Amino acid sequence: MSGDDALLRLTRDLGDRDRGALGGKAVGLAALLRAGAAIPDTWVVPVGADPSAAALAGLAAVAPRWAVRSSATVEDGTGLSYAGLFRSELDVPADGLAEPIAAVRASAHSGRVAAYRERTAGRSPAAVEMAVLLQPFRPPVRSGLWLGRGPGRGRLEWTGGSGETLVSGAVTPAWEEWTTEGRTAGSERGAWESGGQPVGRTCANLQEALGVPADLEFAQLDETLVWLQFRPMTAALGEAPDERDGRRADRRADPGADEGEQVVHGIAASGGLATARGLRLRDVDDPCWEPGAVLLTDRTDPDWVPLMAEAAALVTATGGMLCHAAIVARELGVPCVTGVGEAALARLGSGRPLAVDGSAGTVAVL
Repeated sequence: MSGDDALLRLTRDLGDRDRGALGGKAVGLAALLRAGAAIPDTWVVPVGADPSAAALAGLAAVAPRWAVRSSATVEDGTGLSYAGLFRSELDVPADGLAEPIAAVRASAHSGRVAAYRERTAGRSPAAVEMAVLLQPFRPPVRSGLWLGRGPGRGRLEWTGGSGETLVSGAVTPAWEEWTTEGRTAGSERGAWESGGQPVGRTCANLQEALGVPADLEFAQLDETLVWLQFRPMTAALGEAPDERDGRRADRRADPGADEGEQVVHGIAASGGLATARGLRLRDVDDPCWEPGAVLLTDRTDPDWVPLMAEAAALVTATGGMLCHAAIVARELGVPCVTGVGEAALARLGSGRPLAVDGSAGTVAVL
């Protein structure tokens, strides 16, 4: 497919039958449209398509800056998310789209994707093909994530500005827990509101319209919420924190809270227990890495997936329950505690044996 026909406008009529040509992220956006959610105007470069220079140049009349996002055929499925494993390019000038499209396509064949597929063997289709999404780019006021626990229930996390810092785990986010009774816990005194409505309630209502526990990504532009991604939940979250538990409810104000310097508290990002020596790495290519160790690092990006797949557990200084590292750790079955803070991470990184409880969000020095 080439020329003008190689650039399609996304509509609500797409369904899972279109996954092989337009990818999972496009299918999820169409589902959001059918549920009544506002999404950015979106154009799709189908798998194997080659849009003409004239077709791409015509997008300059729509917006001066663009987001170029992955929509792989295996992405955002019911069993595996491939969260953060493929490349996206934000704030791209309208006259420079061809190179980012090629870069997003090439990310389908990266080493981190291969490591993830090897660890999840038997749950992935045989081939990875890549469609590409093009959306007008506007810097958000706030960016948010929602992961559903069940009907009317879920966790909301957010940060100011771009969602890249949120999904990458570069920040420890503000958070709220929601049930059918409303907001039950949170790091802030009051609920995040947009357009006069609590954002957590908006997420719960959209999840109900979608009909499944939902993984949602969205941005606040002025007072308007714009939805950027939907996929079904692929792995259950751990138990929600109790707002009566002062240590957890005030967690964000006291990162790395400890008990006699021996137990560090963070965010319970991926359940499970592991005991192994802790190794602190500042670089994914650090030669000191040993498979089977507890991986300690400030944060991860998708290039860390091969190490995550070899680790007994993962502990990060920043990040929340909904960042890409946490989602991938849950899918890989690796216990994970995020957001312990820099000081606590340094204290843990002495090479001593550690006991990581990803369900409780604790790391104990043995």
